Amino acid sequence: MNAPLPVPIDVLELVLSLLRPLLADRPEPVLKDVRVASETGHGTEGGPPSLPWLRLTEDGHTWTWPAIQRVVIRLTCWHRTEHDAKAAVGLALAVLCNLRGVRGLISADPITGPIAAPDPHTTRPLATATVAVHVRTPARP
Repeated sequence: MNAPLPVPIDVLELVLSLLRPLLADRPEPVLKDVRVASETGHGTEGGPPSLPWLRLTEDGHTWTWPAIQRVVIRLTCWHRTEHDAKAAVGLALAVLCNLRGVRGLISADPITGPIAAPDPHTTRPLATATVAVHVRTPARP
């Protein structure tokens, strides 16, 4: 008899699906109309197609066999001002770090940020932060 095997889930997609509705429901003005995605524009500058834009990317991934994935996720927000970018990233980080036990999410712990600076490619204001997300890997038959 074959036992079910743990199969890694896409943690970035999980976090995106959790953050999108939670940030949309927040009352803070800096989050109004924020787009949450895993990519930005594809032009020569590669900047966001609209503002505000929150991009999530995977910076590192480890897996403690058989059950726990640890993924470092970078949150980058382009906004109208550096202050707004930093505030939006801080709020997204806080929302993510307050989630526990949702769809396999065990914990989210901040690593860096929020840090604000102009985007070196587009000169638009941005801020960034990183977070370590721990997720229980489900077993699939």
